[in-house]
Amino acid sequence: MAANQIFSDKVAEALIERIQAGTAPWQLPYEESLHSTLPMNPTTGRRYNGINAMWLSITQPNADPRWMTYRQAAEKGWQVRRGEKSTLIECWVFEKQEKDEKTGEKRWVRLDRPFWKPGYVFHASQIDGLPELPVPKHDWDPIERVEALLKESQADIRHEAGATPHYSLTKDRIVMPERGQFLDAGRYAATALHELGHWTGHPSRLNRSMAHAFGSPDYAREELRAEIASYLLGQELGIGHDPCQHDAYLGSWLAALRQDPREIFRACADAEKIVTHVRQFDLYQTQEQTQTQGVQKATTPQPQREHLEPAIARAPRVKPVLPTKAMGMSR
Repeated sequence: MAANQIFSDKVAEALIERIQAGTAPWQLPYEESLHSTLPMNPTTGRRYNGINAMWLSITQPNADPRWMTYRQAAEKGWQVRRGEKSTLIECWVFEKQEKDEKTGEKRWVRLDRPFWKPGYVFHASQIDGLPELPVPKHDWDPIERVEALLKESQADIRHEAGATPHYSLTKDRIVMPERGQFLDAGRYAATALHELGHWTGHPSRLNRSMAHAFGSPDYAREELRAEIASYLLGQELGIGHDPCQHDAYLGSWLAALRQDPREIFRACADAEKIVTHVRQFDLYQTQEQTQTQGVQKATTPQPQREHLEPAIARAPRVKPVLPTKAMGMSR
């Protein structure tokens, strides 16, 4: 069996087990902490994305988000302990080196057909000599950051007393209950980010297929994309994520995964596109670019030709506000 098929089946099997247990694929298997963030590589200062972000999140034994290859650890003077087993991830190669026939110089050429290759990484808990991960410091409020992002997006957000949160494709409008109907600002922010995820699907933005009947398999697939995106954004912005709103879709997601294990890969890829689109409205992104020691300063590194998926450095995180059941967030 091909390595990529083995990886797909392994990930799908793990996620199916979690869904059968009533757990959303992106729910963290460990207690949140001040370090909680998305899996990242401390040698590059970048986070893992796509399916790798979800896979490493549910695989890592604690809230330390740091993962790297054996070689990357060794180059820093750190040592993977003898007997430790690596974790398989997917990598895509987009370029190759070719020798210029005239000059004899080597140059990188973009491939017409990128190819998949396995990657093997180790968690920080498997590595000796790695500096302790300090508590991130920040001078911004996560709720204010989300509010500024929503305003900068210029999304049409209407507040109606008693309304169920939803996005109207025909009106290109987000409808939210009044702020006072939420138990706290974190719940409001998490709900708004979820709906903003749907908002990105409009033809004038990312142009996803959106016109689906409520409760249909295609509707559930769109919810899956918005949910993963809101989880990623919630972790990135420091407000956490509400794990309760997925209940109505667990059956649909389980059926989709059993039918096609690659569906979760496509959903994660689409969710990353949502995050990238929404991130352009984050005014705080360039204000705090210093990662903690072991999560290096987020300067722009040189392009890596063979990498563990493209990833983007993040601003420091704070302890997320993990909401309980928020009203109507599954729309």
